[in-house]
Amino acid sequence: MKFYVILIFCLMDQVYGLERPKNESKYVTPEYILPCHKTDPNINTCLVGTFNHLRPYLITGIKDIEVPSIDPLKIEKLIMENGQGAFRVRASFYNITATGASNYSVKTIKADVENYHIELGIKLPRIEIRGKYEVNGNVLLFPVRSKGDFWAIFLDVDAAAKIFGKEVLRDGERYMRIDKMLVDFRLQKSRFRIRDIINHGNVIGEAMNQFLNNNSEEIIKEMKPAANAAIAKHFKGFLNSAFLKIPLPIWLPGA
Repeated sequence: MKFYVILIFCLMDQVYGLERPKNESKYVTPEYILPCHKTDPNINTCLVGTFNHLRPYLITGIKDIEVPSIDPLKIEKLIMENGQGAFRVRASFYNITATGASNYSVKTIKADVENYHIELGIKLPRIEIRGKYEVNGNVLLFPVRSKGDFWAIFLDVDAAAKIFGKEVLRDGERYMRIDKMLVDFRLQKSRFRIRDIINHGNVIGEAMNQFLNNNSEEIIKEMKPAANAAIAKHFKGFLNSAFLKIPLPIWLPGA
């Protein structure tokens, strides 16, 4: 008898097109996402919790949306070019490994969810970076050519990011795509070290190391716009790879 009742309901579903209950979502929320409803009056506080909730998952990476681990964070290449001021150089960095990003904490968020604009304030206690570099240009009117390995450490980093997104439709699903991203940062202390394979072991190589550390604040100030642009370009691609795999209703119900 039970079998026939089930069969009748299945036939009715096909014939009359019985619908899923209105309050039953077709989406399954993964454990690494804490959704924030679009109409939540405390949406900014909710999003702070959402971004901080992601931290342990970002350490190991999130396979189902192809997000790699952020600690260590691997960056294939960053190009910084500064054509003004005392430091007119083009600096290329390769095979970069950054550690310490998993200790981030999102302190503030200001979101305009109607227009998909998000401003974040982020704190990073310590970032250590290693990789290879190549620099060509002029420093204080002197020509500079340097290539080799680099190491840098940054302490007490305060970063700010502005995300300008828009809604897009892909395969019948709605997603947010980042069209523009701006990044800025301040740091309390920094330390640099390079191993120049062109000038290694001579007076020029050692002088460059001393110059980098004795003038680190000025160098960072001069190169900051180029660094901001390069970092924003990288993380725009990084974040889009995730946002374009998670439909809007999963992380922003009501959108």
